[in-house]
Formats: sequence, structure tokens, C-alpha cells
Amino acid sequence: MAKPKLTTQCIDCFCESVAFQSLSKEEIDLLNAHRVELKFNKGEVICKQGSFATHLLFVQKGLTKSYLEEDSRTQILCINPPGCFLEIPSMSVDNVFHYTVAALEDVEVCFFDLQIIKQVAQSNSNFAWFLMKNGHEAQVLIYDRFFSLTQKQLHGRMADILLCLANRIYGSYEFSLAFSRKDLADLTAMSNESAIRILKDFKDDGIIETDGKGIKIVKLDMLKKVSRFG
Repeated sequence: MAKPKLTTQCIDCFCESVAFQSLSKEEIDLLNAHRVELKFNKGEVICKQGSFATHLLFVQKGLTKSYLEEDSRTQILCINPPGCFLEIPSMSVDNVFHYTVAALEDVEVCFFDLQIIKQVAQSNSNFAWFLMKNGHEAQVLIYDRFFSLTQKQLHGRMADILLCLANRIYGSYEFSLAFSRKDLADLTAMSNESAIRILKDFKDDGIIETDGKGIKIVKLDMLKKVSRFG
């Protein structure tokens, strides 16, 4: 169950994030007065697709996943690292969450009043530019994911995800997955059995090493080649 977690001031974390470096003290105080900080346990839903969006979400700590839902089917859009905004499209489209976000591990999320965020963005062009840039980067990521899922074979899709995890999420070519192999399979739009088989192929070819949830990319050039021609 989500639990409230109070910090002394937003400036404690704002100063460490490029998202807020363009804000004045008055703007930080305004945001601080209209936000709530919550802790979510692994597996908890943070926001639900289709519900009204009254707040903009900023992930302070932990990994989350964004996914689409329809009936009993789901499609993971992306894994979100800490330090990013979520549900930016809700600001300018229809004030509705367009995908569900869930915690992949214990996370801390700040919920900012959407109207206050809009107010600050309208008066601070640098902050508005950052929000737009953040939203566009997420959009480009979705374009790349769409191409990978529709135009590449299984090995190419798995190579894409491993490179994305190493470069965008963990910042290292050796990492431990914070989510299940089922999530990894969903990310690549393949069955669990296929995902396990592809990882075994990569391991047998010496491209990666695995140890439980741990993955180490050993032959980066070969993995990039699989991604390119997959």
C-alpha cells in the first residue's frame, strides 16, 4: 500500500535534478506547497490507465514500468529510471492517464498538482522546454520500440532491450534485473519460453553471461550487430 513520505523541502531533491535547476526559489516553494510524496512497494500500481490525471508524476527513486492495458492483455511500453517525469501527455491532451505505471521495486514518487505545473511552465520557458524535451524523448523511445517490435526478429528485439537496459536504465554493461523474466519477455513481445531460449543462445555464443537475474554483456560489438541486423 502506498505510504506518504514527507521531506523537509522539495529543494532537497530539486537541486540534484536537472529537471528543476531552472526554477527560482519562489517557483520551488509554490511546487512544494502543492505536492505529495508517496512510497510504493514493488508491484503496486502508481497510476491507472483511463483515470483522471490531476497530478504530474516525478520518480525520485526506483524503477517503474509503463504499460498499456486492454481487457486481459498488456503491452509494456518502457522501463522508467528515477529522475524522470511520467504522464506528460496528460498535461496538454485530455487530463487522462494514457497508460498504467507500476513499481518494479520499492519506489518514491512525487505527485505535483497539474495546474500548478502548468502555471510554472507558462511563466518559465526553460522549465517548459525541459518538460517538452522530456516528453519528446519518451516519444522517440516509443518510435524505436515500435520499429523493433514490428520489423525485427526475436534475437534483434532481445538485443535492443539489453542495450536499452545497459545504456538507459542501469548505466552499466553488467546489471541485475529488477523485474521478472516475464516482464523481459513482455518488453520484447515474445513468450517466456522464447525469451529464455534467446538468452541461452546469447550465452552460448559468448555474447552475455548470466547468473540468476544478473546479466553481463561480454561482446558488446556482437550484440550491437545482432540489434542492427536482427
